[in-house]
Amino acid sequence: MQLELKKQKKKAALMQAAYELFLKKGVPLTSVGDITARASVAKGTFYLYFRDKEDILGAVSAAALRQLLEEGYMRMSAARTGSFTENLLTLSDAVAGMLLQNRPLFELVRRGGRLPKPEKGSALWGSLLRDLRQSPGGELAGKSEEEVFRVLYCLMAMEMAVFSAAALRGEPEPPEKLRPVLQEIIRAALGG
Repeated sequence: MQLELKKQKKKAALMQAAYELFLKKGVPLTSVGDITARASVAKGTFYLYFRDKEDILGAVSAAALRQLLEEGYMRMSAARTGSFTENLLTLSDAVAGMLLQNRPLFELVRRGGRLPKPEKGSALWGSLLRDLRQSPGGELAGKSEEEVFRVLYCLMAMEMAVFSAAALRGEPEPPEKLRPVLQEIIRAALGG
């Protein structure tokens, strides 16, 4: 038990160090050696938990996005409507707004390229499923948890890709012009 706790602490220290360095120096300028030095662990310890820098980048990115989603969910809860689809769009807008306000975090999430998987028993995933089940109609009503996950995951991935290109490069247009199009696609996919 004590050994497992030590392992968890080392992995958490590596992830925290990577997160801080990726935000401060940027991903390209951060090395595995920088991460292990910041975490105060031997360089070999890194490879017990991660294959390479890209692996820890993905893990850190997913953790950061999970935290953003949880904060966005709290903001959505304050403006809740009776429509699952509209609530989901509010959540999405909250996350997008937070990313636009923090460019280094936005770049980290974009470069990491991993969306967090819903964890059984997590408060966020449980709340989203409960919201969905309480909302009338819609394309996802009556679907299994796995089917709901697939649909929401695909919509999130699509939205993140389009939003990233629009926000970071203005391609094909700025985000404010593409946002209504994305919202209509999401509404159509969710039957709302």
